[in-house]
Amino acid sequence: MFFSAMRWARERTSISNAGRISPRVLLGGGLLVLILWGVVSAVVAGSNGRDNQIVIPTTASRVPSSSTTVDVQPSVPGVAVVGSKAPTFSVPDLMPGNRLAVANSNTAPALLNFWASWCIPCREEFPELKSIRKQYSLEELSMVGITFKDARREALQFAASEGANWQLGFDSRGTVAKDYGVRAAPQTFLIDKSGVIVRRWYGRPNSNELKLAVEELVRGS
Repeated sequence: MFFSAMRWARERTSISNAGRISPRVLLGGGLLVLILWGVVSAVVAGSNGRDNQIVIPTTASRVPSSSTTVDVQPSVPGVAVVGSKAPTFSVPDLMPGNRLAVANSNTAPALLNFWASWCIPCREEFPELKSIRKQYSLEELSMVGITFKDARREALQFAASEGANWQLGFDSRGTVAKDYGVRAAPQTFLIDKSGVIVRRWYGRPNSNELKLAVEELVRGS
């Protein structure tokens, strides 16, 4: 822009009969340079202003601040919230050949866990789930794990390597996860004998917190 102003001044100079720059031309060129410089400065300052910055949302800004957050806003509002009836479902067993069905009225309270073999927090909580399964009989507590966006073979291999001894269902179409409003793993639900959801964790629960909640659920049944 500065060079454009100087070129304009030279062109005005060439028009002069004497070949000299007149005071009017000098004044006009100077004013033009000042105006252009002010415009450029304003644009640069505006582009650096905080109000004009583009904020790109990150994954961390869209999930609860703690993996042990309980009963916060559900992934899908109005779906499988605490105090509502747990959706019933019937899916193939992770081991081919069987089916797994869960009703919202059970003879025992239930722990429902959504997991995937590629999910690191899911892998880390398997020993804790195994410990809970060992602590209670089938009459005291029903435990069901539902694979979430996982390959059957990998899920089977991981479950076998961990010695998982609770019911495992294969939600190949994601219908159960959708019914429960699950969009990310792991998530864990505690369901009482009447089929009502009493607790829900987004992410991996604190180990002691989960054990105490399960104990309270079993004792209250």
